[in-house]
Amino acid sequence: MRSCRLIPILVSTVALPSIAHAQWETKQIAGMSVEIYTPAGQSPIGEGRALMLGLHGCAQTGANLRQYGAFEQTAEDFGMVLALPTVPGGGVIAGCWDYYGAAHDRTTGHNAPLLELTETLRDDASYGIDPAQVYLTGFSSGGGQALIVGCLAPELYAGVAISAGPSLGTTVAQIAQVGTTVEQTVALCQQFAGTHASEFATQLAITFTDTQDFTVAQGYAQINADMYATLYGGGAMLTTGELDVASLPGTNPAGTGLTYDDGDGERIAFVTSMGVGHNWPAGAGMGGGTVYVANSGLNLAYFAAETFTANNRRASGDWDPGGEGSGGTGGADTGDASSGGADTGAGDSGDGTADGGGGGSAGGGSGASTASAGAGDDDYIEPSGCQCRASANDRGATALWLGVALLAIWRRRARD
Repeated sequence: MRSCRLIPILVSTVALPSIAHAQWETKQIAGMSVEIYTPAGQSPIGEGRALMLGLHGCAQTGANLRQYGAFEQTAEDFGMVLALPTVPGGGVIAGCWDYYGAAHDRTTGHNAPLLELTETLRDDASYGIDPAQVYLTGFSSGGGQALIVGCLAPELYAGVAISAGPSLGTTVAQIAQVGTTVEQTVALCQQFAGTHASEFATQLAITFTDTQDFTVAQGYAQINADMYATLYGGGAMLTTGELDVASLPGTNPAGTGLTYDDGDGERIAFVTSMGVGHNWPAGAGMGGGTVYVANSGLNLAYFAAETFTANNRRASGDWDPGGEGSGGTGGADTGDASSGGADTGAGDSGDGTADGGGGGSAGGGSGASTASAGAGDDDYIEPSGCQCRASANDRGATALWLGVALLAIWRRRARD
């Protein structure tokens, strides 16, 4: 077991079933359009490749994250298949995942298709997935959804990373203001897990917020971290230590962080960054405004991959990133030149989970796209969605967000 901050790696390859060389593909699985990247190599631990699902926020799609999320180097450096589903049926509203409330089980809402997607990819021999290295990450409504699925099926997910995700059991009216407690979320997560609750003993977690996120209450990240710490500690909080955010992967990441450790090493990382706003933390450093993907700061996918690989409690073998066979594949900037990255600097005007209004204006992003890596590629995906800017004090954006939130409440009640 290791607890360390890592460097880019190159792992030796073995004969693995493979669809082709490293590539993106789009598949229809469990009623969802899924962007899948398959790396050429394998994970440096365990047997085969790792798998990470990435859940977008409202007013985003899996295709947006594919284009701007800078996932390729993460996949290649860690032998990790990346799967980016788009919420089925257009989501609850405005492309939002249905994380709301406390009435969830494995068959309701968006839980069932996500579990089916995970199991389908895990069991597909062509991907060569190691079942002990299956991870889940999500942003905003996708973060709230990842919290739920990670609690419902802890036996499936060895690690869960939550970026700006509202805590378990919260409603659309509680997005911008904390509406629960650690004790309530612990009880709900245990309820969701049922007979699988013992699997929390080997699960890992990351929680993330930003000081410029004025959309999802920043306090939820602390509640989420303490929820995991209580679950993993068997009812008692784990010990904490300082995390040097500036040393983490990305483009000039800044902020504060904590690790939560047990007797065998790191279990949880809690990051409060600066300058990302309410955007997917890609840390790509490519510039230009797009759909709620930050162009600087922490690269969450890479950070999650290195943290989960270094501290995995389920896979065989230990990883020594500085040892023989580890070598380097590139510099410290983990942004991928083919995928680009961008900070919208924007509020999202159509978000049932309020993926707007908090934008990343402090992160330096522009309100309009000025440059996009991959623009010359045949598969280039034109940015979509709101490209505007909004500040926390923009009353017009706040009123618009409130109107969308009320519409989401009405729609859910009408459906029920």
